[in-house]
Amino acid sequence: MQQSVYADYNSTYPCSESHLDDLHELYRKLQGNPSSVHEFGRAAKKILEESRSHIAKFFGAEKQTIFFTSGATEANNLVVQGLMHQDARSSKDSCKILISSGEHSSIVQPCERLEQLGYCRLFKVALKKTGLIDENDLFNKLDERTKLVSLIYAHNETGCINPIPSLVEKINELCPQAHIHVDGVQAIGKMDTSWVHKSSLHSMSASAHKIGGLKGVGCLYLKSNTFLEPLIYGGGQEKKLRSGTENMPGIISFGLRAKEIMSSPSWNKKAEIVRDMFLVKLKKIPGVVIHSEGAPVLSNTVNFHIEEISGDVMMLQFDLANIAASNGSACSSGEGIPSSVLLAMGYSEWVASNSIRLSFGAGSTADDVERIISVIKQVQSS
Repeated sequence: MQQSVYADYNSTYPCSESHLDDLHELYRKLQGNPSSVHEFGRAAKKILEESRSHIAKFFGAEKQTIFFTSGATEANNLVVQGLMHQDARSSKDSCKILISSGEHSSIVQPCERLEQLGYCRLFKVALKKTGLIDENDLFNKLDERTKLVSLIYAHNETGCINPIPSLVEKINELCPQAHIHVDGVQAIGKMDTSWVHKSSLHSMSASAHKIGGLKGVGCLYLKSNTFLEPLIYGGGQEKKLRSGTENMPGIISFGLRAKEIMSSPSWNKKAEIVRDMFLVKLKKIPGVVIHSEGAPVLSNTVNFHIEEISGDVMMLQFDLANIAASNGSACSSGEGIPSSVLLAMGYSEWVASNSIRLSFGAGSTADDVERIISVIKQVQSS
């Protein structure tokens, strides 16, 4: 059997052996509950707060702005639901949410549910053909009723990077009462986000397993003095915003990765080198259409389709060749539904159902590129 090729880093960035060794060394010494006042609890609390401080540096902030969650999905829900539940008695027409048409389902679905329940009106901002947010449409939809604006920073499928810093300031200028939230899952650790705390942004979500940490832990950056109604009660952890004993292995892992990445900004440079090698070869294959071309994209991501080639067939052949790839967001893979972001970009339903996403990382190699290109050519010639 051929050695496997992993090209699905946007889904999960695997933990390195050295990271797992460091994590084990730390965690085996911590058997206490961080809420306990005895020696064992204090030791756990100390490293929990150290981890919080390391993660806060991603945002150019202090540790009190970081609230741990089970992942970015929970963090996104905490903002959307926690903000809207404050206005439970308001009329539907007096409260408005704006989101881009490229948002992750963990933003889209709670917003749609709140609209169904009568909490608000939901408006979706158009995308350009490149996948970027249509800024004119965004600004035109802002008004005094707008309670929440939620935008994705770097798209998990296309890799398209929205100009969030400038958008945030313009939104705040036009609509100062609105809470501005950003899904930063694919951006954190891969892009400079140290501007966040000094900006007008109110909140941003992040997830450990997208940067080489353990799965099942994330965080919400929340500007001081911003109130949200909790989703989970009972225990009072995380300043009563997110009750429940903290996921200590996950938090330690998250903190370690934050410290490692902040001390080595070029940690993911190899991914860009391999991605660029892949793009050069991919563009030579007839019928290939690369999505979000002309827009800034994550340095490790390629989203494309091949005319008249089924995405399911391509994925099957990748799997048979022990190549891990994706046909969209990991959260919706296997559901057999077209990509909502590609539809919003103006592509046909066929394209939106047959696209492929490859994402590279520190473990990617030139040999991986050759293997992937070889399979694509074989499928096209069969």
